[in-house]
Amino acid sequence: MKPSFRHMTSRFWMFALVLLVGAGAASAQIGSTPPTIQDGTIGRGEVNPPQWRLTDTQRSAIAAAVRRDNKAAEPSISFVASVGAPVPPAIELYILPDTVLAEVPAARTVKYTVMKNQLVLVDPTTMRVVDIIPQ
Repeated sequence: MKPSFRHMTSRFWMFALVLLVGAGAASAQIGSTPPTIQDGTIGRGEVNPPQWRLTDTQRSAIAAAVRRDNKAAEPSISFVASVGAPVPPAIELYILPDTVLAEVPAARTVKYTVMKNQLVLVDPTTMRVVDIIPQ
């Protein structure tokens, strides 16, 4: 038996509705946070990221461990290191030594570089400076 024109039309509109609803749900999940432009760089995420706070003891432990490790070379590219400032992608970032990661578990989320006798802690996901520790 051949389906009627009316039956085929209703199936078409039902199929179209399912596609539209599915596409709307997918677009709501994918890229739900639009890119933002801050300080000339494009990034995703929170406008005001959570504050990074270390105690003086933790900062001293990190500085001492990096001095002992002594593997970071000062980059040939210079930039203004201030908390919240973007870090150029050409800057090599280093993982903190295991000894300090055991003492300061929160430091697992950051990497570091050394600039002008300062230890610059960087969030590698946003490429922004989170803390500066004088050496």
